Amino acid sequence: MGYCAGYSTKNQPPRQVHLGLFVCYVLTSLQIRGAEMKLGIVLVSLAALGLALAIAVAGPGTRYGYWEYGTGLTIIRDAALPVLIASGAAALGFVAALIKARGLAPLALFAAIAAGGAGMVPLKMKELVDANPFIHDITTDFENPPQIITAADLPRKNPAAYVGAEPAPRSELTTAEAQQAAFPDIKPKSVNGGVDETAETVRKIVLDMKMEILSEGPTEAGWVVEATYTSTWFGFVDDFIVRLTPEGSMTRIDVRSKSRVGASDLGANAKRVQEFFARLDQEVV
Repeated sequence: MGYCAGYSTKNQPPRQVHLGLFVCYVLTSLQIRGAEMKLGIVLVSLAALGLALAIAVAGPGTRYGYWEYGTGLTIIRDAALPVLIASGAAALGFVAALIKARGLAPLALFAAIAAGGAGMVPLKMKELVDANPFIHDITTDFENPPQIITAADLPRKNPAAYVGAEPAPRSELTTAEAQQAAFPDIKPKSVNGGVDETAETVRKIVLDMKMEILSEGPTEAGWVVEATYTSTWFGFVDDFIVRLTPEGSMTRIDVRSKSRVGASDLGANAKRVQEFFARLDQEVV
């Protein structure tokens, strides 16, 4: 079998026979170990790809209703350490493949890259959790925040009402205080021009930001645009309301952005409001 197949000890001196059998044993062992190494590279690569796939489908599975968002987040959290370990193992497998099994090198390299990329997802999420207050409702007006009306009765875990006076989780501050401490730049903005003109600008910005307008129209105080943003990966839906109030020849703009599910938005709502005002500054210059 293997390197010893066909080896004959007939008419050979005992010492040469022993040496030949030893060489056969060593070569056969190396052959077996080579086969085991190839199997190990394949198994490690498949494990790395499987863990990367688990993280990749955690979002779409939530978006399309196969499981709750909490389950999707749990999949990512539970796979975080294993996928990073598997990425490192696949990288070692790639090196080993270059030495002993070049045909498996592309598989091991792809698995290491895929698992490493997937492993960055929970690390980035942890970074965002640590960098942002544990809140999910952002507004420019704490005393009289823009109200969620059209979307109030749509499916949601978080109530439509503003709860700025309630304690923010993992903090001694209220929700409103936590926002003010983390995002002091989020404030009402007044621009030159009437409500009708400003409403056109607001509508354009909201659509350019890939949001869907649910309703818009006049109110007793001015004008309101109510829209939603749906995240690409998990399909999280956030409400986005813009309220326009006339102030003489100017228009005051208040904004509110709130997640329908989840205790923390990882800073997404504040980032959206900041982007809205940055685009507004460009439009009204």
